[in-house]
Formats: sequence, C-alpha cells, structure tokens
Amino acid sequence: MKKIVLFFAAALMVAFLSSCSDDTTTSPDTDNGTGLPLAIGNSWKYDTFNTDANGNTIGSVKETYTLSIVGKTMIANKDAFLLTDDSGGSMDTSYIYTDANGIYGYSSSDDPEDINIWIKIIDFNTSKWDIFKVNIDEEDEESGISTKGVSGMKGEKVASSKVTYKGKTYDVQNYLNINYTDVINTYIDENDEIVSVPQSQSDTTNISLIPGLGIYSTSNLDYTFIDGEIVKIITKDVLVDHILK
Repeated sequence: MKKIVLFFAAALMVAFLSSCSDDTTTSPDTDNGTGLPLAIGNSWKYDTFNTDANGNTIGSVKETYTLSIVGKTMIANKDAFLLTDDSGGSMDTSYIYTDANGIYGYSSSDDPEDINIWIKIIDFNTSKWDIFKVNIDEEDEESGISTKGVSGMKGEKVASSKVTYKGKTYDVQNYLNINYTDVINTYIDENDEIVSVPQSQSDTTNISLIPGLGIYSTSNLDYTFIDGEIVKIITKDVLVDHILK
C-alpha cells in the first residue's frame, strides 16, 4: 500500500508538505497561500480506507499511521526537514524542503552509480510540470526485443474542492502525481518481419492539501491477488488529527 511517503523504483522516497510556519495553534493559517506548516514537532494522523470508484470511503479503517517532523539537517546544500512515517509497523524517514517555487523531496539510492538529487514534487507556479523523466533505449539480447521511449513522473494541479475536517469545511487544493511509462517494443516475429508494439502504463496519486494545515488526503490504485486473480483496489488515507507547533 502506498502512503504519503512514496517509493519510486526502490530509490525515490518523498513526502508532500510545504512551507515553514511559526503558528502555535492547530488552526490553519488562511494567509499562508498554498503553503503548509513544516516545523519540528508537527504531526499528522491518518486512517486508511478502501474506496469506491468515486473516491468515497467504504468499510472499516484498514490502518492508522502518523507522519511526524522530527528534526532538521543539511543535505545536498538544502536545510531539510526529517519526516517519519510509522505505517506498516516500521519507521521510515524522508527528507523534504520548500521554497517559493514548490515542494521538494530528496531522491537517494544506495547504488553508487545513481545520482542523488532534490526533485520538485509540487510546483506552486504552474499547473503541469515534470518531476523527473528518463529516456529508455535498451535491448534484450536473449529475446531480441528492443525498447525505446520514456519513463518518469509528472505533476498536475487540478480543480480545487471542499472537505469537512473536525466539523469544519475547508477549501483544498488538489494535485496529481502521475508515474508513467510510454515505450515501443520492437522485435522480429516468426515470419522474420519487424513488429513494433506500443506500451503505456501509468499510476496516479491524488493529493488534497488544506492550506496552512496539512495534507488532508491521498488516494492510490493498488493491486492485490484474490482467489488467484489480480484485483484493483483504490485506497485512501484521510486526515483524522494533527498537531502544529
């Protein structure tokens, strides 16, 4: 199950939060624009549900977890915050920072050949942006199949909406993070003819932000095996409590 802290290609771990705040109350700062509080001691508690095709939660709570900002550190020339996620019975940590342009997560890997960089997860200044993009050009010598195209992740700002949290209605800004692959597989068939087959795949995370308070919800499409068949399940993490220092 995907959480607000996401892993991409086993190398990318990011979280979706934004700008610093000195507000000592748990009420949202309506003058904070698209920014969200990021300070040591802040935390957000979520319940995880399955949903129907329209995004409405169904059934009982599957899991409860908390995201907490526990410290700051300098990493890759940025004054970053450390965010912990206690879902799944473990404690994972990611690195995040923000500026006037957007929200950034640190892409890191234990592979010495990989490049560790900050990438923009949410852009405050545009409705569509590339988070990262990789050109694919490879060939499997055993099968004779060559693959060319692109793979990556892109972000999109979509229509705002309203939610009710703790008995109060809030305007939320909605974003999409889309993990995608668009390639063409080329091979020689049994008639010695060249065959090209396009292949596209995408996986979208929906993110709803309450300005000045926190991430209200995220939803993802998951896959599971039931009676030997692959079944699509939409899961949604919904904010149920928070603390802002």
